[in-house]
Amino acid sequence: MNTGQGKTVIITGANSGIGYEAAKQLEKAGYERVILACRSNEKAEDARKRLIAAGAKDVFEALVIDTSEPSSGKKAAEVLASNGGNIDVLILNAGMMPGSKLEKNSDGMELTFASTLAGHHALVMGLLEKGKLSEHARIIISGSEGARGEMSGMNVVDLDELAEKHFGGDLGAAMIGAAKGEPNPFKGMDAYVTAKTYVAWWAAALSHKLPQGMTVNAVSPGAAMDTAFMRNMPWLMRNMMQLIMPLIADTGKVGPAARRYLDAAEYGDDVTGKFFASPQKKMIGPLEVQPQAHFADTNKQELAWTAITKLTGVGYPASEAVGEEMS
Repeated sequence: MNTGQGKTVIITGANSGIGYEAAKQLEKAGYERVILACRSNEKAEDARKRLIAAGAKDVFEALVIDTSEPSSGKKAAEVLASNGGNIDVLILNAGMMPGSKLEKNSDGMELTFASTLAGHHALVMGLLEKGKLSEHARIIISGSEGARGEMSGMNVVDLDELAEKHFGGDLGAAMIGAAKGEPNPFKGMDAYVTAKTYVAWWAAALSHKLPQGMTVNAVSPGAAMDTAFMRNMPWLMRNMMQLIMPLIADTGKVGPAARRYLDAAEYGDDVTGKFFASPQKKMIGPLEVQPQAHFADTNKQELAWTAITKLTGVGYPASEAVGEEMS
């Protein structure tokens, strides 16, 4: 079924794992242009060659973006604008699992948060500013079931408590602090699921700002083995994950995980601002809108949006000065 006929799609983190599999499926779905957005041109070209060698038609283009750096997201938007043509689907898949120590990007953001949101935010805002998204563009950003707060060893930072304890009750300041990995002692998996919670809030907030017809949703690919994604995990945790995940039904299979992105790209104009993931207390299964109250908290959605615009220096649209137009 050629659901992508005549369309252009960008997939970040396209050189390995779920991103690579999604690129393969997008070509099969008939997309006219599949833009492989990777950290280097070499990684993108290597992915392109492997896809063609596996039998895909050469519909692929390379794009360089380091999603942990807002400046790289801005530059990628400029490159896309100069290349011509509009973007119909953005699959913001790139990200990373944190290691055991706090790492930051060049702007002082915790690296997991930055790679998940900073460059992606700047890319989307840049494309909006330059009018490079099609009238019914679909923006899909990778979420995680871990953000539901039900998984042992993965705790979303209690931002209300953080605000009261360290920021004089200022929740917005606490959100910026958490995005920097401060001031609590760093716990990698907590940082990961907290970043994914911001993803859900970001998508919800952006959905109220986009022109009618465009949509944005957070979509978890579910439990799938992606060794490149786990490269920064402490070795003991990485080895445990590699042993345990294949024992869980349907995990270790990147095909169904990537398929979720393609399915979400077909949702109608009325489906926007949602967080889709597996059924409750599961890591696989059909996509469902997640019902947890913290995802629907409109105050936290807007405060998270404001925090992201302050941290990246990029508001909506990208040409407007942060502080003058934060909503």
